[in-house]
Amino acid sequence: MNPRTVYKQHIKTNLFKYLLMIVIFGLGIAAGEFKSGDLGAETRNHLLGLIDQMIQQGIALTAGEGALLSAAASQIKTAALMWFLGMTVVGVPLILGLVFARAFSLGFTLGFLAEEKGSLGVLMGISSVIPQNLIYVPFLLTAAVVCVNFSLFLVRGRFYSRAELWQNFVLYTLVMIGITFMLLVGAVVESYLSPWLLSLVLS
Repeated sequence: MNPRTVYKQHIKTNLFKYLLMIVIFGLGIAAGEFKSGDLGAETRNHLLGLIDQMIQQGIALTAGEGALLSAAASQIKTAALMWFLGMTVVGVPLILGLVFARAFSLGFTLGFLAEEKGSLGVLMGISSVIPQNLIYVPFLLTAAVVCVNFSLFLVRGRFYSRAELWQNFVLYTLVMIGITFMLLVGAVVESYLSPWLLSLVLS
């Protein structure tokens, strides 16, 4: 059975959980977009100053090793935190909170750019934010479902043998390592492709 078939079966088996994650993610996007229009004057002016500086310079983001290390570290931390929360019986609401927070950040960024810079802001968001999130978001939701499943498995752990618990832990960890590698692909996109696309928009 190839990985694509396994992944499709995983989604089919956990369809309700994926729908729940999508709803939470959508609520986070909506909340972030709403918050972007409800900022204080000082905060708004500060953010506008940063965006205007970016436009004047052509591009303020620097593609390169430093940007890649920063983006990669952020994704590894997120994956590691979700992995850890999945090993706790009280981790489920915190995992859902991470999904919401990630969506809130994305919605806020896109909403602020569109509201303050109009069509240019939309193009900036599409070029600098969307590419990496085409990778980040699906695998973030997958990680959330995998972690929730393992956390729920632990709740029922007293009914399983030690060998079965260990086997599932190893499988869980390997899956999360695989997801982390995919998030690192997103970090490469964020560090190299997105700055290049943004430079084209601002040139």
